[in-house]
Amino acid sequence: MELPSVLRSNIAANNEVQNNEIINKFFLDRAFNEVETKIQYVFQTKAYLIAAFTHSSSFANLVTDSYERLEFLGDAILDFLVTRHAFINYNEMLTPITDIRQDISNNDRLAHILVACGLHTKILHNSTDLFDHISSYASNEDLFPKDQSTDQYLSKDLDRWANSTAPKALADVFEALVGAIFLDSGNSLETVWRVVEPLLRKYLDRTIIHPNLNPIRSFSEHGGKVIEESIEKGGDSPMTACVVQMPNGARFEGYGSNKKIAKANACREAMKQKQHNEQTCQQTE
Repeated sequence: MELPSVLRSNIAANNEVQNNEIINKFFLDRAFNEVETKIQYVFQTKAYLIAAFTHSSSFANLVTDSYERLEFLGDAILDFLVTRHAFINYNEMLTPITDIRQDISNNDRLAHILVACGLHTKILHNSTDLFDHISSYASNEDLFPKDQSTDQYLSKDLDRWANSTAPKALADVFEALVGAIFLDSGNSLETVWRVVEPLLRKYLDRTIIHPNLNPIRSFSEHGGKVIEESIEKGGDSPMTACVVQMPNGARFEGYGSNKKIAKANACREAMKQKQHNEQTCQQTE
């Protein structure tokens, strides 16, 4: 079966020798071989790797398309591989598979892995907003202390750092990389798993047993509702406040740099209190 092309139409019109020269030069100029070293996989078709790291705003890459199609493919493949791993290794677990998939494949986790491995520096884009967002996230000393190793980064419990919302583009690139490996390896799921499993290993099995559920989803499923959202003026960095209420009338507040973070923090506080109350009841029985 012929593998799909990610080359731009003006490049695809050239002969194969010309294409390889253009692709290899761009690959080396951008030091994409460093990505291969870090993930311990060498691409046969270098264009797949280049495309996986190309944002739609990029002006520099005139060789390949951007990562959208690869991301779509990689998302589905990663979802399947994680689900398969859970069924094979934890087939008697009562944890709903949707909860496991949600935690393992969430954007913040995948973005965190990409930055932990230093791969975010290879993304090709021409967006000032994206640059600022990625730079701010990658320089977060709570998530990425300079005195810690990649393994230590990958071991972090991201639920503790709820205020550090990662740019979605980072997770998109990770998923696109998964799709690129799948195509380059001749559609080999086992090859993809061999590459990504070491990156997921630090938290994979722990998550299957005790998934960190999306606090907003959990809150909603337990009958909670949002009471109030407001922006509190505070100099150059105004904060958003959110008040939520549980069915029993208990209210909880959350704060963040935007509505999403504030709501997540408020819902998280509500669910923590609910869990604490349930544990207290069990201890007194």
